[in-house]
Amino acid sequence: MDRVLQVIHERRSVRRYTGDPVDDATIAQLVDAAVWAPSAVNAQPWAFGIIRDRALLERYAERAGAMYLADPPTGEVAATPEPVLRQLRQVVSQPGYDVFHGAGTLMTIYATSRDDVADCFLAAENLMLAAFALGLGTCPIGLARPLMNEPDVKDELGVPERFVAALPIIAGHAAEQLEPTSRKPPRVLYRR
Repeated sequence: MDRVLQVIHERRSVRRYTGDPVDDATIAQLVDAAVWAPSAVNAQPWAFGIIRDRALLERYAERAGAMYLADPPTGEVAATPEPVLRQLRQVVSQPGYDVFHGAGTLMTIYATSRDDVADCFLAAENLMLAAFALGLGTCPIGLARPLMNEPDVKDELGVPERFVAALPIIAGHAAEQLEPTSRKPPRVLYRR
């Protein structure tokens, strides 16, 4: 149990990578860990997409950033509240900004329907904890979710139209050692 808690406490979102892709055997381990997540009525409503093609990652990173800079915004980005959109535009407009932070692997967890996205978040946490335990870094990339849900991107990648990109996650070899962070104490609203 101590090792599980250690992994939970020490995992960090990595935003600088060596660019080396994650190998097939490790990806298989990560996906296997993900599918052991709980799901409502054990439906296991997830599917996975893996991209390790550097040119494709660069193209998608550029396009994802451009979606936030478009005026007026389109697709899922259009639903972003204006103050949040302003902040995101500042981030993505930085010179050299890469939505995928130079990672060599993008793993997207797809829900088989819009109602099943929450279950995919549980699978994502399993995947990220397993990656950390295997010595890899990960970071959920919410900025890429609108792109991964674009009909032409789904078509290009062979994703069924009804599937929903719940969470894109980058994975790879961290380019730096991250220091521990702290957490606020839990806010317990009631005990009865």
